[in-house]
Amino acid sequence: MKAFITVVLSSLLFACSTTAPITSTQDSDWSQYGFDRGSKGWNLETQEQLNSASDGQQIKVSNYQAYTAGYANGQMKYCQQDAYELGMKGEVYTGVCDSINKDFKYDYLRGYHSHTKDM
Repeated sequence: MKAFITVVLSSLLFACSTTAPITSTQDSDWSQYGFDRGSKGWNLETQEQLNSASDGQQIKVSNYQAYTAGYANGQMKYCQQDAYELGMKGEVYTGVCDSINKDFKYDYLRGYHSHTKDM
């Protein structure tokens, strides 16, 4: 039971730390937020989406530029992993590596189909 509570609390703290930069005006926070999203294989958010997520407050142009630069670095990291293994684990892939590595989706699908056959 203690282990479960620890996992839940850790997850909540992690979730808070990934959403906090939306209210920040520091470019370094936005860069880290972008890197975190990109390295998880999440889709790039538009400036309008980020504005909506921050209660309609307009984010600074430099914040969005820092976010996209951080995202690109995180995306590169994500796209360097073994796509077949990602599919074998049954992880979700949203196509974020298609423009970086044309074989990534193919390798992911091969792994994913192998994963679903084992189920």
